[in-house]
Parts: sequence; C-alpha cells; structure tokens
Amino acid sequence: MNQNEITRAAATTYFDAWRNRDFDRLRTVLAPDVEFVGTMGTASGIDECIAGLKGMAESIMTDLTLRARVVEGPDAMTWFDLHTAATAPIPTVNWSHLEDCLITRIRVTFDPRPILEA
Repeated sequence: MNQNEITRAAATTYFDAWRNRDFDRLRTVLAPDVEFVGTMGTASGIDECIAGLKGMAESIMTDLTLRARVVEGPDAMTWFDLHTAATAPIPTVNWSHLEDCLITRIRVTFDPRPILEA
C-alpha cells in the first residue's frame, strides 16, 4: 500500500469504529501518544482520546454521515455531519495526521452552538 492508501484506511477505520462504538478497533489505528484537539475538549494519549470519543458517542452522537474525505500523504481531512438526538446534523471537519501508519494528531472543528443551546 502507498501512503495515501494507508492514510485512507486508517481514517476509514477511525470513523467506522467510532460510529459502531467499537473502541477496541478504534484503538488499533491510534498512536500511543495521539493528541486530540477539538471544539469540545482536548486529550493526550490513547486512553484519554478513546475516553473522549467514547464519551461523545455515548452522550451526544447518534450517527455520522460522511460527506467527503481528502487524503494527501499522511494527512486526511474528513467532512461529516455529526448527528445528535437534540439538534439538526452538525457539519464537522476532522484532520488526522499519521506517522508510522498510526494516527498521531487529530483536530476537529464545528460550530458547537446547537449542542450548547439544546
């Protein structure tokens, strides 16, 4: 596999595992020292990152709808709609960076106002 294929596979696994709440599978594509920075919080290390994603999946997220993914080398940008029980779908972007075939950095941004106002 070339770098683009490796990155696309990791990003696909990340989102499929998160959507299906398969956190053991999600763990397989994250580096031990992964760093997450998002609109609703930050996490350092794989355990904090998994805990944050699990918390969001269990408290807010009802589904994800993938709209587009762009991969360039070790970087993937995924545009998706975050579905919640209390809001209309929220347009969201996730940037993931890979090193040695694992996601080492994740940045997520969206407008949190619908969630905060719900």
